[in-house]
Amino acid sequence: MTKRSHNKKRNVGIIYEQLILVISKELINDNLQRANEAKKLVKKYFKPGTELHREHRLMLALIKPNISSSSLAISILSEARKASRIHDKEQLNREKSRLIRDINLAFGKTFYNQKVLEYRKLATVQILINDWRANRKNNIEKTVIYEAKVHDILLENKQIVSLDSQKNPEVNRLVVNIMIKKFNDKYGKRLNEIQKSLIKQYVFSSSEKSFKTTLDAIKETAMNDLRKYSITCNSRIVKEKITPVINELKELDTSKIDDNSLSKFMLLCQLKEELTEKTNG
Repeated sequence: MTKRSHNKKRNVGIIYEQLILVISKELINDNLQRANEAKKLVKKYFKPGTELHREHRLMLALIKPNISSSSLAISILSEARKASRIHDKEQLNREKSRLIRDINLAFGKTFYNQKVLEYRKLATVQILINDWRANRKNNIEKTVIYEAKVHDILLENKQIVSLDSQKNPEVNRLVVNIMIKKFNDKYGKRLNEIQKSLIKQYVFSSSEKSFKTTLDAIKETAMNDLRKYSITCNSRIVKEKITPVINELKELDTSKIDDNSLSKFMLLCQLKEELTEKTNG
């Protein structure tokens, strides 16, 4: 029997994974514009209520579950077959065509060259769903073959891998280097040791409580340094600005941990270094 083919551009599962790959890659490259373009397409075409969203959920239901019972896998296939036939096929095709058009405009045809980890499974499931919808009596034998393939996919032992077990020293160093480069580019100078230490904690800390304690300490130290500097500062204009800055620091939220809040604390670390130099000078 010849190998069945399918149009990967119209495979919802593959397209979705490729969009996620673009978002991840462009965020690492600090290309927020392209990352946002991909995010907009995901939000537009895969939002609940669209036929693309329904088909994507159906595909995941045939790939992701960890099933140990053959009879349960058969039941899932039966329900999936029914679900595939109640979808609005014409609307689904229109949505796929519009998505392909928008992808071509935003990223070009090289977008489809991205390798997807579960390509074979997604292709197999898409072929089966297409066969179910076509409902051709002379194609029953081929449909049965693909049902058997998806049945095997459902019964595969899908081990849930913890994040801790996936830690890799080389990847960890890469993440830290990316973060350091990102902040070096932003501030136009090399980071001091406190800032580097803060980035490492941000990347690797397994406890939000522990990281919050670090941020609280930086915040408190910065306010104390400003109070000390206000005593020795000879500029009336600068002195008048110190109290408002301290008041703003008091309101700085240490429980919200993201790139934006980290940037603020990176600036505080720089401020501390500058205040220490002025006080000692």
